[in-house]
Amino acid sequence: MYLVSRSVATMTDAIEDKLLSVSVALQTKADVKQPEDACNVTITYTLPNADIDEANQLLNANPAKRIMLAGQGYELPSQTTLIANARVEANTLSIQHKDILQSSALGKNRASVELLYATLAQSRATLSPNSKNTEAWPASLIDRERSLCESEYISESNANACTCKTDLISKKVSPRQLKYIKYLASDPYSSATGALSRYKELSDQVSFECKLKKR
Repeated sequence: MYLVSRSVATMTDAIEDKLLSVSVALQTKADVKQPEDACNVTITYTLPNADIDEANQLLNANPAKRIMLAGQGYELPSQTTLIANARVEANTLSIQHKDILQSSALGKNRASVELLYATLAQSRATLSPNSKNTEAWPASLIDRERSLCESEYISESNANACTCKTDLISKKVSPRQLKYIKYLASDPYSSATGALSRYKELSDQVSFECKLKKR
């Protein structure tokens, strides 16, 4: 629930695809001494090696960024299994505050997993020069993007201009890739990395072709 609440699009997709999993094991009183109103648990994150390799390749291409992140206490996972112990309040099922700080094992694992998928979002949102999409957009996505277009653009000569724009973009961008683009666009830091530059160029080109202009 915590990882999903972070709303990192690539991370929620990895959970949905069962590539990223979380397991919680209760430690018995024989394992550890604990008060009656608390329990100790072991929380294990299991990650796909392919995602770790892909994120490392991205940061290897930008060593200055890796150094900057390390200076702030952030680093990518080095293995596919991350294990941490934490104490849970039995009545509320909430993890004690000291165990979610980034200085703790669980807090460090949480930050590491989030960094992994935030990094992947930047590469997976980037359009290739000859990008093509063969996956049909669901009707709900088409309606949402068309409504968004109508709220931001106007056309004096094309009554179906927003339908035109949505159709042309859907031929270049898959539903998931659009989700990653929207995620990055909502993050001021990520949107400044240049990952969205090709999408912006595509959007501007399509707006021109469909005779749209900003309201």
